[in-house]
Amino acid sequence: MAANDIAYELARTLKESDQFKQFLKSKEKVMSDASNHKMVREFQLKQWEIREAQMLEQEISEEKRQELERLYSLVSINPAAREYLEAEFEVSCIVNDIQKIIGEAIQDAMPIGFEEMAP
Repeated sequence: MAANDIAYELARTLKESDQFKQFLKSKEKVMSDASNHKMVREFQLKQWEIREAQMLEQEISEEKRQELERLYSLVSINPAAREYLEAEFEVSCIVNDIQKIIGEAIQDAMPIGFEEMAP
């Protein structure tokens, strides 16, 4: 079987998994309520802003940290938002595992000069 065929099979399997179906169901639930959608979006944007600053080794203000904590408190007590974030995390873990497995399998294919970046 060709690698592309296996990739399509993997994508289909992921889309048919219970975890992905739960993710889609919880996403639809959050999207159907404007206040839940806004809350989750604000939390994720703040989370991304802080991650980006960390990657750029920038200092994160106490105000930003507190805002993230406040938003986290809101989403964690909201059943629909919490369920969505948990389902999203579960699917992202699966995708990260897949990427890691593929990355390890092809690490010898890294272009010259990038060898030291391999895990």
